Amino acid sequence: MKIAAAAALLAAASLAVPATAHADNVPTVDEVTAMMNEVADPNIPAVNKNDIVTPPFDDDQAPKFDNLLNVMRSAGVLPISFTATDIQPAPNNTAGATVETPPTWRMKPGTAPIVLVLQNGRWMITHESAVARVKHLFGDELHWHSSAGLL
Repeated sequence: MKIAAAAALLAAASLAVPATAHADNVPTVDEVTAMMNEVADPNIPAVNKNDIVTPPFDDDQAPKFDNLLNVMRSAGVLPISFTATDIQPAPNNTAGATVETPPTWRMKPGTAPIVLVLQNGRWMITHESAVARVKHLFGDELHWHSSAGLL
């Protein structure tokens, strides 16, 4: 009788876990933070970021994005560390997260949402989220660089 009761408890517990656990449905904080740090790394060319950005940067966008990151590095904005929080599952193999950047003397701080997509078993940041978040770092100073061919 004790064995039957224990088996029933184990069965009930195993049925409850998938309904409450979301670990498989969202990327980890470390994954999101690593993606954002790689997106904003001027030492990695945009064409080599196609394993974390979807859709990938095309031949026209990649050099502009690289130029933006290099201008930001020259201005003292980069390198920067991101903090990811509030990662939530969403429909169609997507998730949302909030990414925060700390205030520095040269950078616009703040938080912003990003969208992530699960493709071929790997979480990736959407192209739109990657570009928007990096542009946000430079804030109001970006408008005067737009004539230089930046995004």
